[in-house]
Amino acid sequence: MKIAFRVLLLVALVLEVLVILLSNTVSGFHSLWFLTPVPFIGLALFLLFLGIWRDYRRNDKSWAASLSATSKRFGVPKKALALLVSEIGSLTSALGIFRPSKLKMGEYTVHKNLRTIVFLILGLCAVEITVVHLAVPSALWRYILLIASIYAAFLLTGFFVSIRENPHVITPEGILLRHGKRLTCEIPWAHLGEVKTTRAGQGGDIEVDESGYLRIPVLSEVNVKLELEHQVIVEDLHKGFTEVSAVECYCDDKESFLKDIAKQRPPSE
Repeated sequence: MKIAFRVLLLVALVLEVLVILLSNTVSGFHSLWFLTPVPFIGLALFLLFLGIWRDYRRNDKSWAASLSATSKRFGVPKKALALLVSEIGSLTSALGIFRPSKLKMGEYTVHKNLRTIVFLILGLCAVEITVVHLAVPSALWRYILLIASIYAAFLLTGFFVSIRENPHVITPEGILLRHGKRLTCEIPWAHLGEVKTTRAGQGGDIEVDESGYLRIPVLSEVNVKLELEHQVIVEDLHKGFTEVSAVECYCDDKESFLKDIAKQRPPSE
């Protein structure tokens, strides 16, 4: 699979170089010849997507485990695969923007701060598309910029929907923390230590520091801190499996979240 994938990409590269050379030496060269490498690139991507899906199914539908296997089999950097899977996940999630969100018992949302920002950016995107259509004289560039703007809008919408549809959950077994389709952290009650509120820290990225402190911000904000008596495993699309000893996260209704934790948590022995 790895050899076939690389051979197809190499053939596509060689064909593209030949097409460029011929376009500069042969008169009346048709521009459609530049599409010659496309079938080979498409076939290579098909093999890659097939491998990603097979590894995902074989590893109990765990992206953190499957992407490592796919990276080794195809010789593609894991970071690139994670970005690819993340974009595809956002694009597919975007289709659920108009689907009503219904919370179940024990679920706590994290998306409300995002909502205003996302819809503001989408509105600006619509204005940008209109302005570019009127300002850019070239029809080709108008279509290119239109496609790029729509693609970016779909990615942003999908990211928002994935956050909205994957809230934190309090169950009889413990706490399930999520960040869209990217991250999952299960904390059994037996592993949970002190629970308290916290203030917003620095940065908007999901991070694990050297002490094992995991930070899951939303728009750079966190408001709940969960200390752990025993480390738990975090499954992250980009970072893989990581052990953490404390978690800082964000919850729209932190007071109800903390009260429900206190209510559901079994009494210590």
